[in-house]
Amino acid sequence: MAPITVVELRSLMLKQIALAGFASFTVVAFPIVSKALTVQEVPNPRQMNGGWVTDMADMLSPATEAQLNQIISDLEAKNSTEIAVVTVPETAPSATPKAFATSLFNYWGIGKKGRDNGVLLLISQRERRVEIETGYSIESILPDARVSKIIQQEIAPRFK
Repeated sequence: MAPITVVELRSLMLKQIALAGFASFTVVAFPIVSKALTVQEVPNPRQMNGGWVTDMADMLSPATEAQLNQIISDLEAKNSTEIAVVTVPETAPSATPKAFATSLFNYWGIGKKGRDNGVLLLISQRERRVEIETGYSIESILPDARVSKIIQQEIAPRFK
């Protein structure tokens, strides 16, 4: 299978961002009740329903979730890249949202074994943080600097 291109991955990320843009209203409009959870308590959508999205913060409409699952499934069928999209009310008791994202990425084993071609997009509602965790083979396409730029220039403005 062909490796994922920067254009394909950026296009997918931008589609996800646009679909999640409406979530900024939810963050502001509805108070958040503390729901501390561990990585082990986040349901893995691959095991639950064969999908790619876990929306524990109730930020996505069923239609948006279905669309994301379809886009990611199409990409996975095309080049085997696995992308998980997760929203959580908060990342406590983890020290930081980044630590939570890294732990969840590793706990679920996102990406094909031996290919390390996974991506995790995590939105933590209470902390108002977005984290993108990538497997080693994706880091050449999405290095930390590019991930930071995507979060700062594409995602964060849609949450303001």
